[in-house]
Amino acid sequence: MATCQVHLPCPTFYRLLLTANAASKHYLSDPNKAVLDALNSITLTNPSVLLDAQNKIIYRNPSAIAHPENVSVVCGGGSGHEPGFAGFVGDGLLTACVAGTIFASPAAEQVRTCLQHRLPAKSRGVLVIATNYTGDVLNFGMGVEKARALGQKVELVVSGDDVGVGRAKSGKVGRRGLSGTALVVKVCGALAAQGVDLEDCAKVGRLVVDNLISLGASLSRVHVPGRGIEEAREEEERLGPGLVEIGMGVHNEPGCEKVKTDLPGLVKIMLAQMLDQNDRDRAYVRIEKTDDIMLLINNFGGVSSLELGAITNEVVTQLGNGYGLKPRRIVQGTLFGSLSGPGFIISILKLADTELGAGKSLLNLIDAPANAIGWPKCVTAETWETTYDSSPQKTEDYEEMTQPSNLKCM
Repeated sequence: MATCQVHLPCPTFYRLLLTANAASKHYLSDPNKAVLDALNSITLTNPSVLLDAQNKIIYRNPSAIAHPENVSVVCGGGSGHEPGFAGFVGDGLLTACVAGTIFASPAAEQVRTCLQHRLPAKSRGVLVIATNYTGDVLNFGMGVEKARALGQKVELVVSGDDVGVGRAKSGKVGRRGLSGTALVVKVCGALAAQGVDLEDCAKVGRLVVDNLISLGASLSRVHVPGRGIEEAREEEERLGPGLVEIGMGVHNEPGCEKVKTDLPGLVKIMLAQMLDQNDRDRAYVRIEKTDDIMLLINNFGGVSSLELGAITNEVVTQLGNGYGLKPRRIVQGTLFGSLSGPGFIISILKLADTELGAGKSLLNLIDAPANAIGWPKCVTAETWETTYDSSPQKTEDYEEMTQPSNLKCM
């Protein structure tokens, strides 16, 4: 009797299939509806902002702006990076945000509409912040030029902070924009709220970019709602089992290295790429032990709060032990996401001198109040600057606390 041989797929196939199935599950299958619904939700959670649905613009309600003469600050880009940047619209941050579809830049006409029709007419100028991706630079740049041609006073700051792609590969394109862009927005928004003129806002924005370094890592690539399971499987196969990809971008761009290591090993590799001055390809910012820095640990969106806390702890420990650096401020959370990606970004800002005088240092501007749903409610500057007793409180010995009760069992 003839026998039939059945060749079952290898265990790796089943692992990839299960992972792809999980990655491709979403509550919404229509990506365009997902974007519009998410934008509209911002008006529900922050009543001081409005939505121009046709142009995907979130902007501050004119009646909510106490000083319409101040410089307006605009940012934007593809959706899928929430809360960046629509969640940053509010007092002390952005005046407006222009959104594209998922991982795609908004059109130049959307940007022009925002600059001409969604900002206070009395504003003394507009600062536009764009992340350094081809579509964003092109379309925001065209929107800016159209606005200038119509007589508006506009400055453009392009934010690039990624060190995952070195100078040799990035060439004239420069560094990609990562979570450090959120710090550019925070600083420029705080300056504008203080009534600083457009030229100084732009100058300090570029100063922040020049003193920023960021590097991401992820356990997997992300799946966009509405796309098939085959794409999710292909993305998973590209990375391979048990590996973490260092330098992965927030749009699934390939990283610079795939490694199999534990968290301390991963953080050690990442910090070396960011801070090693002997690596001339990636040594974009020189940071000495005497320099003040700010640290941002940014969640792609799929890392649990528990693990993100452990990542922050490891980064801070290695910064201190390996580099003699103690951050003046630490922010942890999702500021510039990548849908539900299981990755994170380390961003370090060297607190350079703004040369604008008292109350306008980078630290002052990071600490300045902000009223937007996407910016984390951090502890106060006073809390950070206070010196606390580091000695633990004495605890009673367990045996001393459990004295016999003298009760007898019947």
